[in-house]
Amino acid sequence: MANLLGLVDPITPRPIIKDGQYPHMARRDAEVWERWIDQHGADYLAVAYDVAVGGIAAGSGDLSDPLVKMYQYQTALKIDAFVIGRDFALVAEVRPWATVSALGAALTYAYLLERAGLDTVVLVPAIICAGMQVDVEWACEKFKIQIFKV
Repeated sequence: MANLLGLVDPITPRPIIKDGQYPHMARRDAEVWERWIDQHGADYLAVAYDVAVGGIAAGSGDLSDPLVKMYQYQTALKIDAFVIGRDFALVAEVRPWATVSALGAALTYAYLLERAGLDTVVLVPAIICAGMQVDVEWACEKFKIQIFKV
């Protein structure tokens, strides 16, 4: 098995506000996210966007540290929103229409953070969406993935 990597950078929380600065969220994802902020943002303490975890270690010893880190970032998975609550954190995938890929993303991101050593907080996989396939919603309930339809 390949070298399994953790977080690319430390998680950097910031206030949960509607400022249009949600790295790597497409316009339609950001619209869903802003509805979530309106409905649920005040219930949480902070958020970190585009949290990069995992990825591939550059194979050559010839590369400088910044290039090694850049390569890991480019190959890492990016978590849309890491939402910090009082006793837990949501590991959230944001989509207008959630399909099985959103379910897989939410679960995988939570497991990768656990593997990275983030064990000081309860990690709750979550999907924030406008709508969801009925079978995916059923599976989310089985996997205990928190669903926010906004």
